[in-house]
Amino acid sequence: MDTQEISSSSLVRRLSSGLAVYVAALALAMALFSLLILLLGFNIPRALNTLLTTSFKSAFGFQETVKKMIPLIFTTYAFAIPFTIKFFNIGGWGQMLLGGSTTTVVALVMAPLGLSPIILVPLVLICGIVGGALLGGLAGYLKAKNNINPIISTIMLNFVAWQFVDFIATRPGFKDPLEGHPITVPLPEAARLGFFGGIPQSIIVAAALVLFVVVLMKRTRFGYEINAVGQNLRAAETYGISFTRTILLAFLLGGGIAGLGGSLEVINIHGRLIEGFAQTSGAQFGIFGILTSLVVAGNPATIPIAAFLMSVVLVGADSLQRTMQVPVELVFLSQAIIVISVVTIRQRFAGRA
Repeated sequence: MDTQEISSSSLVRRLSSGLAVYVAALALAMALFSLLILLLGFNIPRALNTLLTTSFKSAFGFQETVKKMIPLIFTTYAFAIPFTIKFFNIGGWGQMLLGGSTTTVVALVMAPLGLSPIILVPLVLICGIVGGALLGGLAGYLKAKNNINPIISTIMLNFVAWQFVDFIATRPGFKDPLEGHPITVPLPEAARLGFFGGIPQSIIVAAALVLFVVVLMKRTRFGYEINAVGQNLRAAETYGISFTRTILLAFLLGGGIAGLGGSLEVINIHGRLIEGFAQTSGAQFGIFGILTSLVVAGNPATIPIAAFLMSVVLVGADSLQRTMQVPVELVFLSQAIIVISVVTIRQRFAGRA
């Protein structure tokens, strides 16, 4: 057997074992979900059909799936990049919030100038990236310089960003006087994106981001350095790779990506800053981003697929609530079981390899 045949055989084995992990985890989660549905007195076939097929039964269902998938891609990458060096960025939600609120401030302040969309849209997106990057970078700096665990700092910074959203959305001059909920006046049309037949134009930015991150992580020096630090810090430092620089850049990049996701939600979906814009189906996009990243072990190339499948489940969960009054918490439980099962079974497979 020549080298090419051995390589092909090895690839087939890896793909087969990887597929087996996900099939086993999904089967376990669906079995548990079905048992809970049965105990609560609901119709199991109808519940499973609603959960898994709502996204594909109508144009509206598919559009809603894409709308959830786009911000989920951003928050998943925000977690996955620092996760490569074995640190948890729990601040995707806060970085998304700060990106969206920064975008809103700039868009409303610049509105009287009458700038064209060609200028204003890139400007507000850059400001969103900067807002998220500052929040993520602060967590990276605290770890690099003061050895403060990023789990703690990113969680605490989430609340800072949340309060900043409320501050902007209730501040005179920004707040919509006709609304009781924290919400700003609409953004100028020049700062907003439209839709392609119900699909947000931000899908283009999301696709470009996927390509950018895959190339960055797989084909650049920075990607090599971040993977080297994650696999063996001592060896990486021996070969001149700076841990301080790497962790700071990883959190800056992760935060900037989440901030861009928040910016796009504001200018393409809501058209204004709304308290809760970074949430879906009763939970934060940041939390779903963590789950999605853990499912694929932070692999940047497979994150869009996982984000789409997670969005299918979220749309199905919303439909279950509306049509069958099934608590959405049951779906969250199933998602948690999928993640735990994937991580556990993957580790067992790795131990046998």
